[in-house]
Amino acid sequence: MFIKSAYKWKKGVYSLSEKREEQLDVLKDFFLGLNAIYIVDNGHGMSRTSIENYWMEIGTENKELNYVSVRERVKTGAKGIGRFALDRLGYKSELWTVGKAKKNKGAYWKMDWKQFDQSNKRLDEIEADLEETVIDLKSFLLTTFLASPHVLSQIKGVDFKSGTIIKISNLRDIWREEDQVKVFKSLEELVPPKELQIGFNVAFFSLQQPKLFGQIDSAFVNDFDYRVDANYHSSTSQIDLTFVRNELELSEVKKNFASVFKGQKAPYNIQTLQTKKFTFGRSAFELLKWEKDKLNESRLHALGDFSFSFYFLKNSQSKDYPYKDFNAGERQKVLKKFGGIKIYRDSFRVRPYGDIGNDWLKLGERSAASPAGAGQRIGDWRVGPNQIIGSVTISRIKNPNLVDKSDRSSLIENDSFGLLKSIVTGIIAQFELDRSVILNKFYNDIQEKKEKQRELEIQAEAEKLADKIIEERERVEEQIYGNKQDLFKSSKQKAQKDSFRKIIELSFQKFEKPESQDAEIAQVRNLASLGLIVSSFAHELRQVKNNSNDIHDLEGIFVKLVSDADKKTIDFQDGINIIETLKSDSEKIAHWVEYSLSAIKKDKRKRASLKFSAYFGNLAKQWGKVLSDRNIRLSIADNISVNYHFRAFEMDMNTIFSNLISNSIDAFNRLEVVRRREISISVDAKGKTIEVFYSDNGIGLPKVFEKNKEEVFLPFTTSKKDKDGNDVGTGLGMYLVKNVVNDNNGEVQILDSKEGFKLKILFPLREK
Repeated sequence: MFIKSAYKWKKGVYSLSEKREEQLDVLKDFFLGLNAIYIVDNGHGMSRTSIENYWMEIGTENKELNYVSVRERVKTGAKGIGRFALDRLGYKSELWTVGKAKKNKGAYWKMDWKQFDQSNKRLDEIEADLEETVIDLKSFLLTTFLASPHVLSQIKGVDFKSGTIIKISNLRDIWREEDQVKVFKSLEELVPPKELQIGFNVAFFSLQQPKLFGQIDSAFVNDFDYRVDANYHSSTSQIDLTFVRNELELSEVKKNFASVFKGQKAPYNIQTLQTKKFTFGRSAFELLKWEKDKLNESRLHALGDFSFSFYFLKNSQSKDYPYKDFNAGERQKVLKKFGGIKIYRDSFRVRPYGDIGNDWLKLGERSAASPAGAGQRIGDWRVGPNQIIGSVTISRIKNPNLVDKSDRSSLIENDSFGLLKSIVTGIIAQFELDRSVILNKFYNDIQEKKEKQRELEIQAEAEKLADKIIEERERVEEQIYGNKQDLFKSSKQKAQKDSFRKIIELSFQKFEKPESQDAEIAQVRNLASLGLIVSSFAHELRQVKNNSNDIHDLEGIFVKLVSDADKKTIDFQDGINIIETLKSDSEKIAHWVEYSLSAIKKDKRKRASLKFSAYFGNLAKQWGKVLSDRNIRLSIADNISVNYHFRAFEMDMNTIFSNLISNSIDAFNRLEVVRRREISISVDAKGKTIEVFYSDNGIGLPKVFEKNKEEVFLPFTTSKKDKDGNDVGTGLGMYLVKNVVNDNNGEVQILDSKEGFKLKILFPLREK
């Protein structure tokens, strides 16, 4: 594109008479008439017939029927209205074009758009000039831009045996420098990234400021932490993934962290880290946590093939892990220029996806909901929208259901577009998981080393303080008793010093709180806020509970007011049925109010000695009404016969078993066969371990977790979907179960089960 201006317009700053203003307008129109915009390409051009039948015909089906160009590219645009944007730019348009096999025989077209401003003219009275003529496009351009060496250098190296030149003159607007900068930046965003390997270049020139613009640079990233390439195959619902890890300083990893990866399997072993690149596949059903049925298969097939590539770039330096050094300033410039995930259809940009402020995948919301530092918890970390450069590549042919809105403002938000978003987000989640697994190994190793160092520092400090205490004690005793000989003085000093040292160490360990930046802090705050709300309304909740009991009195009043004759009517029976329903609902309200208020009692927020026998007895009472209403039987087998010591928060145990029971209820709701519904909990003390088995006979672990059962413990991972396949579960229940067990130094394992779901929990304990 070339912008040719004969005069650089500046509006006067002085007050002018009306006549002077009219003169100024005339001058303005004159100079605007000398300005022009040239749009030039060396494509396959057009024939006179094409211009006559398609160029000026509104809404033709030409690109719908003949959607592949001579160079086997899919044509962009299909509505037949894009060319009318010429009218918006200027009052006059001219076009010179030569077809691919015409040998300079081309067509000239001229249009005066002011005709459309004449209110008395009908559409069929609008006229344009069109003639066949011999055109040498290259000579035309070399002559036109003879005084512009920077443009000539661009033209000379290009073959113009075919192509099109459009000239827009008598411009409607003044093209100031800032307007030209906007166009240049917009073209940078429109030009597809280099990895798409599209064989054309775009240049933008302003003849008045030749050094300001030039060749358009498309997104090219060679300094990155991760690169992910994904290809979705709709026929098999399979996704091929290639990861390139480029974040770690491998020499430092081998030197200081080799033991961390010892015995690890690919892709989490040291060999894969050194190779950097690895490939693997995922089924879309696995990625989306969908059940495999005909409806879902049909939806995935209808989406069509697409590809997705993105780069992850940290935009600030960090010494938390053995990262490579990088230039943060340069990265921030690249992210500002090319950041976001854009959509390209047949190599042309689909706006507004990936524009500044357009977070169409809601990466910002995901990151805000899980603000954990990378590596602190596996699966917690989320990438931010300002750390990623990516492109989704779709096609008119392969993705017919991904269609533009009528005004081309965006894609229609139909089922296929929603599915595209879900799969793209799922691919990003695979990257997030991979990065958190790798960095978690460093995090745990660093924390372990810090803890050992802390223990050594505590021991050294305790040693110093113990020496000072012994020294001070001896000084005081000498003052009181004199310097008496004591044959056992040395052994006594050692025993006293050891005693003091142990006491001091325990004190340091008790009161020194190591820093933590777990994502759970945010989650706990959120849960704590909910607890505060419940506490704030405790009085009102108790009143609700008490008032609900008045429904029983209502039944007596209703029976008394109705005569014996009326008691035989249908209306009376309906009234009794309504009261029975209200009684049942009031019991449920009373139960949940009692459960909510008891869950936040102060004694449950203290770590104390916990007896599982008593705890499970209370658990059965708390859930009794809920389970009974759903015909679910809860059986608890208490096999503990020894005295033991186990300290824990009762709220922690509630987190574990309330989530498990809630999941079981949902599993029974989705059960498609009739069977007796049962939840079983057994507890036993074996050696220095409390062993808890939990099971139900519901639908069992969803099939999407069969290959890797541990995925059920990842945050925000759920198989609970609505009819459109969207998540309806929080994906935090089993994640919290795992975390609570881990925080109590326990282990949790999902067991194989022929029917339903089975899980084992182990807690360490000390014999009393």
